Amino acid sequence: MIGLLKFFLILTVIVYIFRFISPFFIKYFINRLSKKMKDFEPNDFSSPPKNQTKKPKNEMGEYIEYEEID
Repeated sequence: MIGLLKFFLILTVIVYIFRFISPFFIKYFINRLSKKMKDFEPNDFSSPPKNQTKKPKNEMGEYIEYEEID
């Protein structure tokens, strides 16, 4: 019986400590994430851009005529 009470007491203390400390961890991780997002630029790639010399394809596909079957 005493062991069960010790367990619940320790569990309660751990939960209250976690509730006290968790806002600081959340603020830290949000600030860290916001700093990373400020440095992030979507158009900034580490690899050099490839030559974009695409030739427009004027070829069209084959035309298929379908017949309606009554």
